[in-house]
Amino acid sequence: MSIPLPNLWPGNCFGCSPNNPHGLHLVFHRTERGARTSCTLPAHLCGFEGIAHGGVVATLLDEAAAWALMAYAGRLGFTRSMNISFHRSAAIGALLAVEGRVESFDAKQALTRAEIRSVDGAIVAESTSEWTLMSLPVASKLFKLEKSRLEQFLAAIHPKQEG
Repeated sequence: MSIPLPNLWPGNCFGCSPNNPHGLHLVFHRTERGARTSCTLPAHLCGFEGIAHGGVVATLLDEAAAWALMAYAGRLGFTRSMNISFHRSAAIGALLAVEGRVESFDAKQALTRAEIRSVDGAIVAESTSEWTLMSLPVASKLFKLEKSRLEQFLAAIHPKQEG
């Protein structure tokens, strides 16, 4: 069993922050090219009765891609574009496996892939995303968080980070 990636995110992210009382509180684990998590969505996140809202499914894919980028490349970024394919519904209350991986990255941009699978291994949804990467000073200004807090966060997840 893998060790969870430490989450010292100083903000209030809906997907991963332990500080958000209404959030998903996702806990990620490192993979070869990214990160993975699992979750069970509660009933208040449904679209149609018993089925997770498509926006929540998209959030899971986006969050997995973001954590993949941080764990594999040690970078923060913004989703520039995201293409999602929904293959089957995500049942409320069912365990979902979510994984993101970095396909490529350079100093300014990245390409990621993410997928959600049901317990039986069937693909629920998958995405490709293009990311705009940012330096820590820019991230600090945009996120209104101290650069040192962002440095601590990335250092806990990825051994090397940009300055």
